Amino acid sequence: MMDSNEKKDIVDGTVYRYSSDWIHELESELHWRYYWFQQHLMQKRIKPGDQVLEIGPGTHFTANYLQSKGVEVTTVDIDAEKKPDIVANIVSWEWPQSWDHILAFEVLEHIPFIKVKQLLEIMKNHARKNLFLSVPVSEYRLFRCEWSLPLIGRHVLDLTIPRKRILAMHHFWEMGLFNRSKKELESLFQQSGYNITESKKVWSLHYWVLQIEERA
Repeated sequence: MMDSNEKKDIVDGTVYRYSSDWIHELESELHWRYYWFQQHLMQKRIKPGDQVLEIGPGTHFTANYLQSKGVEVTTVDIDAEKKPDIVANIVSWEWPQSWDHILAFEVLEHIPFIKVKQLLEIMKNHARKNLFLSVPVSEYRLFRCEWSLPLIGRHVLDLTIPRKRILAMHHFWEMGLFNRSKKELESLFQQSGYNITESKKVWSLHYWVLQIEERA
């Protein structure tokens, strides 16, 4: 089913489809948990006064939270309706400057995989410290149970099965489909000149913190 507000942009013959419908609705509890984990990843790495570029600000929750902590945030998005600071398709954008950190949560899957390496190299050249990103894992969740006990701490029982197709109409690829494995992605990060400092699956997203290698 097509979103009523679907738009498209064409770059080098590739059609990029996007929509703003979801930003006008209350997001799911799971999506709020994802926001919390984003902040958990960033809280010890991003300091007041740091300059951050957020690609795909969505509802601006992450940008607003960071700004409330004294972080300078610039947002860029293909969709003017999301009111980013800069309206641009990042695959054809002429990046104007560098930032301390770049955020690309749930961004890479909206780009053909053949262009991902090129984009990773561009982001590396425009980030001084870290790239924070996440991609969706293609799976169905059968059962999940979380519990916490004194002394032994928090535990999770999570039963999933692989999904055979993409359900999100604006995704070109997802981890676990089309042979896009975690191993392949992490090899690509390292080939592009990043150090992987954190890698963690949270529900059906996989998160990474990629540190920029010091330039000579």
